[in-house]
Formats: sequence, C-alpha cells, structure tokens
Amino acid sequence: MQRTVKSFLSLLSACLLAGCAATADERIGEAQGYGGTLRVSVTMDGDKIADVQVISHSETQNIGTRAIEALPKDIVSANTTEVDAISGATVTSNAIKAAVRDALSIGNATGGASASPDMGAAGGASAQSDVSSSPAVDGSSAGSLKSGMGMTALGRIGPGKDDAGTPVYSFNVVFAHGSFDSAGRVQSLDVDQLEVATPNYDGESMPHFSGFPGQGGYALWDDASGKTDGKTGDSEEDYLDEIAGWKTKRQRGAEYKLNTGTWAEQMDAYERLFTGKTVDEIEAWVGQYCSDANGRPLTAESAQEGDQEKYNALTDEEKSMLADVTTAATISLNDAHGDIIGAIRNAWENAQ
Repeated sequence: MQRTVKSFLSLLSACLLAGCAATADERIGEAQGYGGTLRVSVTMDGDKIADVQVISHSETQNIGTRAIEALPKDIVSANTTEVDAISGATVTSNAIKAAVRDALSIGNATGGASASPDMGAAGGASAQSDVSSSPAVDGSSAGSLKSGMGMTALGRIGPGKDDAGTPVYSFNVVFAHGSFDSAGRVQSLDVDQLEVATPNYDGESMPHFSGFPGQGGYALWDDASGKTDGKTGDSEEDYLDEIAGWKTKRQRGAEYKLNTGTWAEQMDAYERLFTGKTVDEIEAWVGQYCSDANGRPLTAESAQEGDQEKYNALTDEEKSMLADVTTAATISLNDAHGDIIGAIRNAWENAQ
C-alpha cells in the first residue's frame, strides 16, 4: 500500500511538472537599439510574463544599460510593455519594449503557448516580419495596421551669395514612409530627403539645378580654385543630365558626412528614437527638447536665441537623455533645410 501511495505521488509530481513545462514558454525577440540590435528572452507562464532578460545588446554603458537593468523588471511586474521609459535612456527603453512585443508575436514562440497579454503595438524593424502572419499584439487584427507616405517641400534663400555676388538658392523635399498601429504609434519609419542647390554652392555630391534650357545657365562653382568660374551649360541635354544625376541624402551615403557620422546614420538614429511614439508624441518631444530656432536637439552648447533658457529648464535626467541622443544625431528636424517632422505627420495623415 505504501509503495502504491509513493508511486501515485511520483506520478502526480511528474504530471504537475509536465503541466508546468507545458505552460511555461520562452520566446526570443529583437529590435533596433541605440547602438545596434538588442535581443531579449521572454518567458511566459500561461498569459503572464514570467521573466524578461536582455540577452545581447550594444547599448552605451551607464546610459542605455540603466534601462537594461531596470525596465525588464517593470514589464514583468506590470505584465505589459505599457510602462514608463527609464529617464535618460529613452531609446534603449523603447528598444526593450519593442523587442518584448516582437517576442510575443506568435511567429517567434519557441514553446507551445499562443496567447499573449495586451502588449501594445509591435515596434522596431524586427516586429515587422510577423505582422502579416500573426495577430497584432495590441489585440487587434493585422488589418488595423496602417501605412502611409508623406512629403514636405521648402525653398531656401541662401546661404548668401558666391564670391562674384550671385545669389545661392536651394530647395529641400523630405519623404517619409511610416507604419502605424491602431493607436497611431510608429512601428517602422523610413525618411529620406532631396536637397538641390544652385551650382554656385560648394557642397560635395550636392545635386544642382541650373535653371531651365534657354535661361542662360547659372554661375558655376569650381572646387579646385575655390570660387565661381563661368556658367553651366544651357542646352536641353545639359538640363536632363543635371536632373538625372540628382541623389537623395541617403543615396549620397558616405559622401555626405557630418560631424557625427553620415546624414543617413543620423536619420537612422532619429527613426529608432521615434519608433513606439505617436506623431503627437514625436511633435511634443521636438517641442520640448529641440531648439525653437533651428530644430536641433538641445545641448549645453546650443547658441540660438532662447536655447539656453530652454535647456537649463530641463532636469538632469532629460539632459542625460539628450546627451545620449546627440552622440548619434544633431541634424535639424524642422528648419529651412527641411521639415522632417511635417513629412512624418503627413505620412500618418495619409496612412491607410
């Protein structure tokens, strides 16, 4: 009898353990962080998030790593990614939340569970691979996801004149494509820009526009002498060849290098920063943390009118966050060089 009881208890324990094993479910997800791809392991216990671990990353020590140390615990405690970002580590915080949402997509499950809690919108580039085959993780169907294109165009007077006194002109066209969840949060964002100047403007790989055929051409900058020398051609062939050679800022690649990386690399950093935010939240971020004069993220060295008053009003955590942002991106988000935020707004308004 005693042996029978022991056998029964052993069998019962085995069944309970098997039940636990069937309930527990580990999933892997990834998203683009500040320094590169960030991967997480998410363990589910039924419909509960039992554990979140960041298993690989390239985030900045003592900045992004603050989010890695604290945010997974907050997600587990709340059983949702709808938790506050860690102050001063917003980009990494958004990446962790996006990676968790990616892990909870059905296509990324390594176990048998298929249900997931209400996790909000999938974010980051990785999450896009599952949206066509899995239910949207905010509880809505994949059909509720929206995608749209936006564009803004601005003319610019200047900068100034060339050495012979001929005015310099340019125009900037910004293109933005965005994917948005049912709450309007950015799931993916792709921005590019075409800047075209008169040919008397010195700029490596800068696209030029000399005017229409029959207008006499335009003053031509000579890189070797460092001044203008003669005029551009004025034929129809010259006109067509000039336009055919235009490249966007992304297409200009390494030729368009700024103080911090290339234009494309800086725009990539902004795209990562804005993933997970609504357009209203993006505009609010720019309004709070960028110069009113030139649309650049504020720093302790920002020198435009009103910049220092605005910067000094920020908390230490906000200043730390901006220091994180400006190590990768400093270009203007809205000035005469291009209305990037307006193009993102148009993408959302045009989304279907």
